[in-house]
Order: sequence, then C-alpha cells, then structure tokens
Amino acid sequence: MSEKQNIPTEVSVYTESFLEEHFGEKPEQVQVLFRPPFLLIYFTDFLLPTEEIFLKNGKWDTVLETRDILIQSVKDDFLKGLQKYSGHQPKNLYADWNLTKRNGLFIVTMEKENTVKGFEGPADVDYETLEEIILLNSIRTQKKPDQTNLYWLNDQTLLVERLGVLVDIEKELIKNGVTEELRLAKRPMEYRIVELFNLESVLKSSVQNLFVDWDFQQDVSYMVLFLDKKES
Repeated sequence: MSEKQNIPTEVSVYTESFLEEHFGEKPEQVQVLFRPPFLLIYFTDFLLPTEEIFLKNGKWDTVLETRDILIQSVKDDFLKGLQKYSGHQPKNLYADWNLTKRNGLFIVTMEKENTVKGFEGPADVDYETLEEIILLNSIRTQKKPDQTNLYWLNDQTLLVERLGVLVDIEKELIKNGVTEELRLAKRPMEYRIVELFNLESVLKSSVQNLFVDWDFQQDVSYMVLFLDKKES
C-alpha cells in the first residue's frame, strides 16, 4: 500500500483521537476523502450525553454554538497535528453538523495551484442549471459570489467554493464580533437549497447530506453535497 493510500486511515485514527480528547467522545465511524487541495472528514453517530439533554429541551442552537466555539478554539492544534498525517500543509478548517442525523463534517483546505484541474463530475449532470441554482441560492441568502468553483471529489461528492458572498451589513457585524450568531442564522437558509430547487433532476441523484461553513474574515464559503449512489 502506498503512502498516499495510507493517508485516509491515519487521518481517521487521528481525528477520532482528537475528538475524544477535546469533546470527551469519539464518533462511531470516521470516513476520509482526500483529494488535494481538499480533505473531507465525515463522522457518524457523534452526540455527547450532555448534548442529548439540551436537544431534548429544544436547545439546538446551544449545542451548535458550543461546538462551533470549541472547534474554533482548537482549530490550530488540529491542523498542526493533521499535517503530520496528510503530508500537506493545511490552510484552514471548516466544520458543520447535522444534529438530527448525529453526523458532521470537517472540510480541510490546503494551498492550491492557480489552476486546479481533474475535478470534473458525472456526464449526466445538468451543469448549466446546477450553476444557476447555486447562484440563485447565494443571491437569496447573501449576494452573488464574486467567484464560484465546483469540485467533484468523486461521483457522489460535490464541493462548492464561493468567494466574496458577504453583504455590507454582514461585514459590519463581523467587524463588531458578531460571527457565531451570523453563522447560526445563515446555515438554515443555505440548507433550503434542497427544498426550494429541484436538485434531484439536475444532479440525477438525491442529496443525502449537505454541510456548509464560512471563513468570515476571508469572505469564503464552502458547501459540500453528498449524493446517493446511483444504481448501475
């Protein structure tokens, strides 16, 4: 087995250990998808006993806010340790959670070349309509991105990179330190892309999971769509 083939396994073990150390629990399963300059770490059945109590009392935002704050506080340590196992210099960490399904996703970005190639998607996808839907959803939730890039990491995983999506009032809120409130407010609006648009007919597959996060300081957003596997 080559060194590159070992990377997902080593990153998975490292992530399990890191989450257990800093959250007190580890996920039931960790899956890693490594396509430089992106590394996705998807984990299932991850919910702490104390979080279950909050959720039963309807305190969903409390759990999400606590997780986001904790991830921001340990992000640098996580990325520093990750470099040893990925063999690449991590640039940033994005995270999102689906508490209903008890899963979550880390999106790790790395330095990339000026032109990134080799991320074309399935031939049956309606790409023109897909790009229009992403544009319309961005305009509905924030503004037209200055730049939008689509990266198919495999046939079931689409990563959407948007640069320059924040409106002026959001930028002012960020300057005043209002970031977590903004993140919690924007996520549900982004998720509605699945409800408002007929993505299944465009992607020729249904969306199984959707995650989104921002780097507000750099005005960058990443959205990941996990699609159901198509029947052969």
